[in-house]
Amino acid sequence: MSKYIESRGVYSDTYSMGDMANKRDYILTFTHTATGHNVSFPATIQNFSDTHATQISEQIFADRMDPLIQQASTTRDISFSFEVVNSSIDEARYNERSINMLLQMMYPKLAPDGTVEAGSFIQISGLNIFQDSSADNSITCIIQNLNYSLNVDEGFINVPIQIAPVEGVLTADDFVEPDILGDIHPISITINITGIAIIPKSANENNPYPETYPRYR
Repeated sequence: MSKYIESRGVYSDTYSMGDMANKRDYILTFTHTATGHNVSFPATIQNFSDTHATQISEQIFADRMDPLIQQASTTRDISFSFEVVNSSIDEARYNERSINMLLQMMYPKLAPDGTVEAGSFIQISGLNIFQDSSADNSITCIIQNLNYSLNVDEGFINVPIQIAPVEGVLTADDFVEPDILGDIHPISITINITGIAIIPKSANENNPYPETYPRYR
């Protein structure tokens, strides 16, 4: 049994995308490094791109045919999207809370006096495509953009209403959780994320990157 079933606590014996990913351990986890808070989603990746870019400067001299090139920096940008599919009211509420928590992680940790105590670094783990030089299939980054969209064509889950018999009279007890009647939850949500990866420091001063970085298969 997967270790995530108890922690998420929203799956039943019925089939769902989250349940299948959960049992196979296809879980995408976001951890706020400053506080240790984390949220998890089924790793239903729709697309992924990994861009490495080198910033350079060029100087032209009259006695040289080719320019003098100096390297300023190298950056790694990642961009991906994944789908969150809800199969029940409980799962929908859980995932909505998880999305709200992930949005909060984009803000830095503040000290009591209101100053920034720690930046909003987020570790993404769970799949081998999210990795740097570490062996735990994770990468630390700063999320630049996060947007999510409701796939309205997939429909919604609403809170069912129990109807009293024809000869009966409706009372508050005839409704399922009357305080949330009217709530609707999307069956499918797409989350898009772009961020700048933090390249780990190397213990070897003669080599700016770890020996295993970048690791491609």
